[in-house]
Amino acid sequence: MIGDPEEIFNSLPVRRHKKCKRSSLRRLRRDRKKKPKGDVLRMNSKRGFTLVELMVVVAIIAILAVVAIPAYSNYVNRTKQGQAASMLFTARLEMEEFYTDNGRYASTIQCLPSFASTSSCLANCANCANISAVHNYTFYVSVPPTSATTPYYQVAATRQIYANAAADMLTISATTDTPIVQNTAALKFSVFQWLFNSNP
Repeated sequence: MIGDPEEIFNSLPVRRHKKCKRSSLRRLRRDRKKKPKGDVLRMNSKRGFTLVELMVVVAIIAILAVVAIPAYSNYVNRTKQGQAASMLFTARLEMEEFYTDNGRYASTIQCLPSFASTSSCLANCANCANISAVHNYTFYVSVPPTSATTPYYQVAATRQIYANAAADMLTISATTDTPIVQNTAALKFSVFQWLFNSNP
């Protein structure tokens, strides 16, 4: 280990001027206090992020968000639409059961067991409202068209997704076997609509 700079200097055989001696002592002490190059490199490696690096990260996150948000939003909307279609299948079966028991189709949605809000509606469903909210959709029985000559019904499910767009609507009737999507554009995603006009 290196000894004291002053002792080392005094042990030298050469005689020097006092001012030169002080200068040499300061230089020896300064050299002794210097850190190895490895430590200097480790200190320099602990610097922060530059503005350019931060901007690149923000740009990558923005691109991923533009791709991921529409895909996720469409997935959620189609999942809810699938649940509504499943409930329309249930409504169709219960309508046929109601027709078998009463000789007519139900005039209100709450005549059907899966859509009744209370047990009293099943006993006297004509006094209950023709509306039922299930799985984010509103279900109701449509008025039969005047041209219908045979027993007819139509059950509709609606959900307002965007305030400035037509509502998503699915229907099933006595003449259809599967639900029909009436407004195919209702589920289309728009960043502007998502930011300002989307409904949960």
